[in-house]
Amino acid sequence: MEFLKKYLTISLCITSSVSFSQRAIDGNKTINAANTIVNEYTTLSLDAAAGSTTITVAASGLNANARFGTGLVAGDLIMIIQMQGATILGAPDPITPAISNPNNATWGDVTSYNNTGKFEFFEVSSVPTPTTITVDCGLTNNYTASGKVQVIRVQRYNSLTITAPGVLTCQAWNGTTGGVLAIEVANNTVINAGGRIDASGTGFRGGALFVTTGRTTTGLYSCISLDVGTNKGESIAGYTTDYIPFGGRYCRGAAANGGGGGNVWNCGGGGGANAGMVPAWTGQGNPDNSVAGWTTAWNLESPGFAASTSSGGGRGGYSFSQTNQDATILGPGTIGVTNAWNGSYRYNLGGLGGRPLDYSTGRIFCGGGGGAGEEDDNQGGAGGTGGGIIYITSYGKITGTGSDSILSKGNNGGSSLNTGANAGKDAAGGAGGGVQLSLTLWVSFQEFL
Repeated sequence: MEFLKKYLTISLCITSSVSFSQRAIDGNKTINAANTIVNEYTTLSLDAAAGSTTITVAASGLNANARFGTGLVAGDLIMIIQMQGATILGAPDPITPAISNPNNATWGDVTSYNNTGKFEFFEVSSVPTPTTITVDCGLTNNYTASGKVQVIRVQRYNSLTITAPGVLTCQAWNGTTGGVLAIEVANNTVINAGGRIDASGTGFRGGALFVTTGRTTTGLYSCISLDVGTNKGESIAGYTTDYIPFGGRYCRGAAANGGGGGNVWNCGGGGGANAGMVPAWTGQGNPDNSVAGWTTAWNLESPGFAASTSSGGGRGGYSFSQTNQDATILGPGTIGVTNAWNGSYRYNLGGLGGRPLDYSTGRIFCGGGGGAGEEDDNQGGAGGTGGGIIYITSYGKITGTGSDSILSKGNNGGSSLNTGANAGKDAAGGAGGGVQLSLTLWVSFQEFL
């Protein structure tokens, strides 16, 4: 099982079923071109209840990009998955709507996943209209259309070979569709040297940059005001305006698995997250003690902080300072003393790292987007995009060479730009969350080599 040790950035599921009568209908496939996308996507238009055999979609043909020989027909395979719709802790303050409640690190806790992350596969029975699809048996789950449910057409290969420079990937998540690579292979999948299955950077979007106005220093975790912080990364709870009912899209609080945005002045964005130990999250990341003296520096932030750990994403950097002091002597936010940090005093107001998600119930999720870095000199970095979902239904062996045959990493956050008169004056964005290994084995166990 050495393969499993190497690919901790995969959401890979291996299943077997005897119900798919049209298995291998799409023949033998060789991928030898970069950025090869093989799925087609549409959206669920109306809520779908467990037990239903008919679903209503935006476009039932599922061949808008001609990635299949014909439009959707009986015997084809589809995947239904709800991408978002989770409920998080936080609500606008009824007296001061610009301030969210609670104003602490618990803002953004997942209070209910609702139907987010639920998914299943069906063989198509018929396509009666341009907006309806009937499937071979009733749905197992309920799906909420407002939670960004997509219906994905899945290739049904007899065998799959990927050879250099071939890369099998998926359409990037755009807020409606994408972010999922799903295939079925009846026999063996071979990934030759230089080939990859790669959904890196196709998941939830990072926080976008904008120049903050007003410039009010605050410790708020969520806000609707433009003058105190910047955008959070996308998560299973939504993106941008979706956060307004929970207190707002700006500031350092982490919304589910999305990283928090940096607060004023020039604080960095938090990293996105995916799977992990939910109770082990603090949002503060894992202090790096590899540089001499930094154990002392971390502990000036709070006693014992250097030895702390957190599941999920890493937090964003401090606010700016106008003087270059010794961080092993002078702690963050030190003011009113000789040779203080000055400027914005190096406050610890960076975005919190995104929360790890619970995979124990069999749900799957995209990696969370990183929070944006706060800027006022047009030199900041946007948040990085998270990794997408890879789901392979295989009845044969999956073999590969090299350490990166199958992966789904989050993209790095944008750096503070280092050119021009204002070089380095703003903050970097947080990285997107990768996608953790999620392996399901059914009746036909196959060996990983």
